[in-house]
Amino acid sequence: MKAKSSRLAKTQAIANLTGSLIIIVGLVPIVLGAWRAEGMDRIWMILGGAFVVLVGVLTLVLAMLQIKIESNSFRLYGQFRDMHELSLKQSALLARIAENSALSDAARSLSNREMEIDRLRETIRTVIRTESWDAGIRLVDEMESRFGFTDEAAVLRKEIEDARLKAMRNKFEQASHMIDQLFKACEWEKADKEIERLHHALPDEPRVGKLREALVTRKAKRKQELLTNWKNACGRNDVDDAINILRDLDAYLTREEARQLEETARSVFKAKLLQLGTQFQFAVSEHRWRDALEIGVQIMEEFPNSRMSKEVSEAMDGLRSRAGAKDVDVTYTRHTAET
Repeated sequence: MKAKSSRLAKTQAIANLTGSLIIIVGLVPIVLGAWRAEGMDRIWMILGGAFVVLVGVLTLVLAMLQIKIESNSFRLYGQFRDMHELSLKQSALLARIAENSALSDAARSLSNREMEIDRLRETIRTVIRTESWDAGIRLVDEMESRFGFTDEAAVLRKEIEDARLKAMRNKFEQASHMIDQLFKACEWEKADKEIERLHHALPDEPRVGKLREALVTRKAKRKQELLTNWKNACGRNDVDDAINILRDLDAYLTREEARQLEETARSVFKAKLLQLGTQFQFAVSEHRWRDALEIGVQIMEEFPNSRMSKEVSEAMDGLRSRAGAKDVDVTYTRHTAET
């Protein structure tokens, strides 16, 4: 490349020298014709000199163009040669990549064996922390079958089983405590749902079945207690207590049992209605209009289908006027009874 650059420099120097000489030669007749010649000789000498100068200038221009073209050719040649060398290097690199990618799955597995085992161990620890027991067992089986780590697989299986049992105990203890609180609050439906949820989470836990038995036993015991209290309240003619007990007992009774208690319950509600009617009459006779108004609202709320309720409703406008209140905001639990 240096030899070519030297040759171009020499060629350019010769071309410059030649063109300069031609221009000088052309300038001589122009100068002589302008100073000494006359007439047509002057004109021809100036024209001839100008032509020679033009030839010299063209020689310089052509020489410069040729040198420029040759210089660009050398530069392009150098670039093509560099690209060729780069393509040869890339071809060699691609060949090595192709050679590496042609390795078998077994060879790649051997080369990355330790990395894969470490990742597998880390994944097993993760599924243990997230309590994904089945996934953990499958990963341990893969470790044993793929890498032959029988002893380590046995240790990991035991670790998974111990973690599973511990998690089961924790879940059962937490859930059983909550269920026991629901038992004490007589929230039987909620307790049954929690037991069912616990069964889905721990299908192999035998203590879940005992919770079901406890639910049936304690619910039956509570039902018997309410029945006993109901009989005692009816026996001592405690109307208010009997009605309150009946409200709780209603959720435990079958249709047949409710039918058996129907006559007694009707008597209790009649007694309650008579009690309210007596209180209403006393309040009216004593001109306690506000008390009469509130008792009347209670009769209408709890016994809307009774004859007494209709009679009271007819007197409500007068009671409101006498009590000085257009309305009374009183809420009672409604019980329907026929008189």
